[in-house]
Amino acid sequence: MRQLLIDGDIVLYKVAMANEVETHWGDGLWTLHSDEKVCQVQVDDVISNLLTELEADDYIVCLTDAINFRKDIMPSYKGNRKDKRKPLVFSKLREYIFEHHYGVTYDGLEADDVMGILSTEPAEEERVIVSIDKDLKQIPGLLSSDGKTIKEVNKAQADYWFLIQTLAGDLTDGYSGCPGIGVKTAEKLLDIKVPLVDNWARVVKAYKKKDYLDGEILQQARVARILRHGEYDHTTGAVKLWKI
Repeated sequence: MRQLLIDGDIVLYKVAMANEVETHWGDGLWTLHSDEKVCQVQVDDVISNLLTELEADDYIVCLTDAINFRKDIMPSYKGNRKDKRKPLVFSKLREYIFEHHYGVTYDGLEADDVMGILSTEPAEEERVIVSIDKDLKQIPGLLSSDGKTIKEVNKAQADYWFLIQTLAGDLTDGYSGCPGIGVKTAEKLLDIKVPLVDNWARVVKAYKKKDYLDGEILQQARVARILRHGEYDHTTGAVKLWKI
């Protein structure tokens, strides 16, 4: 049995945004509208197509909670998005997912974390993360980034990408990474063939050259980290913050 773990944030955002229509009524009057029912049908179609293309039997639509634990680690996290509006029917499509599909959120977590935890916890079925988000490359398991093919990410590859993200940062998410280091440079600094602890030493060395303190380096790693099984307490909502 194959179960898809679908990145609901991205699916709903893309559908909602694509269906916003600008109308000019003349004399300088413009309005923006969206047909909620059209969007609902398109969401249904996306899920149905994914099930067909990836030959899956079941699915979970993973969504982000209103509270984000990363803001406690780094208050500026995603601060650049606070003034950006969501598409018109985004919130209504979230409601639709919970009413008509199997939508899941975990307290304090992003959709990425929900997918990471579900993908790595013991399960009878085969689970496949479905997301275009590059952050999911740091989760060991099965990943479909195009909704058509499935690739396996082993633990060494996942850990390697986690530390690449720690070095490169993600300005769209509001954490800088190590100044002057992008993904390409990070790939050259790290070695996928060595243990995580050795690559972490290289991460620390790169940050130290930029005068970062130990706590500041760990802060970058903890916001970059997508949670895996064992790093979240479902009862209390507490996150086990990453450390080497």
